Amino acid sequence: MWIPRAAAQTLSLIPDGGVPGCDFASGDLVKDCIPLFIAHVIRVVFGFVGGVCLILILISGYRILLAVVTGGDKSTGFEMLRWAIIGFITSALTFFIIDFIISTIAGI
Repeated sequence: MWIPRAAAQTLSLIPDGGVPGCDFASGDLVKDCIPLFIAHVIRVVFGFVGGVCLILILISGYRILLAVVTGGDKSTGFEMLRWAIIGFITSALTFFIIDFIISTIAGI
């Protein structure tokens, strides 16, 4: 059975194919490795933050749905949804800004 590469990847702080000229396993690093490694770590962290925001959006939708079914107050669900969307947009914009800065500095 063929599994797409994106589904088979594991989340790691060390880049999968490594960084050209850097060997993280043996500790043989040069100064050019540092910006590339920092860029990779930032991508992993913002991917995690975006995932958390998406999970919070799903949970807030579940709260709104339960409030509608049980006749409760929907305001807590809407408030959670609002902040989850604001957090997602903020983290996405921050990621794009930082990625642009790092790619400009490091030439990635």
